[in-house]
Amino acid sequence: MGPMGVDSAAEHLAHARQLARRDEDLAGELEIVRGLHERAAAIRARAREIEDGLERIPAELAELEALRQETESEIAGARTELEAAEARLAGLETSRRAKPDDVDRARSEAGTARERLADAGAQLERLTARAEELRTEERALREGAEALPREAGRVADDIRGVARVAESARVDPGPAMEELEEWGARVRSALFVARGTLETERERVVTEANALGTAVLGESLGASSVAVVRRRLEEKLAADR
Repeated sequence: MGPMGVDSAAEHLAHARQLARRDEDLAGELEIVRGLHERAAAIRARAREIEDGLERIPAELAELEALRQETESEIAGARTELEAAEARLAGLETSRRAKPDDVDRARSEAGTARERLADAGAQLERLTARAEELRTEERALREGAEALPREAGRVADDIRGVARVAESARVDPGPAMEELEEWGARVRSALFVARGTLETERERVVTEANALGTAVLGESLGASSVAVVRRRLEEKLAADR
């Protein structure tokens, strides 16, 4: 290949390298936008979870408290019943006139009362454990409600560093969970648009690179990446020298 051919190949390679740099820049921007989109989506979902939980838990605790009071009343009744049954059984067992059937019946009644008391006690333990679980969950949700606005603020700061995002999304989120939900929806929408724009630009760069490679190499490269086109042109220039 003469000097003109070498110069032309070098120009093509320079163009391919420029496209590769552009592709890398777009890929980096896309990664940032995708990451921000995921973070904003997670904040929105967490805000909704916190809001729903803080509305739900007090009602559940109130229901558990009502059940606890009922269970405690049942325990008191079962204990009284058991004491009476055991007293009857003890009286019959010490009586010489007691009939065996009466003793068996009293023993059965005492056993039933004992089982009722045990069941009620187990129910009270379950209610107490569930109430503690809910209180623990509520504390975690309240801690999350305090931390989430700060996390959203960090995402908002990062969004302001992305030139592609619409101005309407460059706002600070509010501290309330419903405000964070609304902010998350608005930001996700803006980031989705920015992501689409970047993906379209990157597709154009890939198309341009493949057209360049096809023209220089004289063969169809299909949907090769920009990096592959650059490498092929580098190999051709090295072989032609």
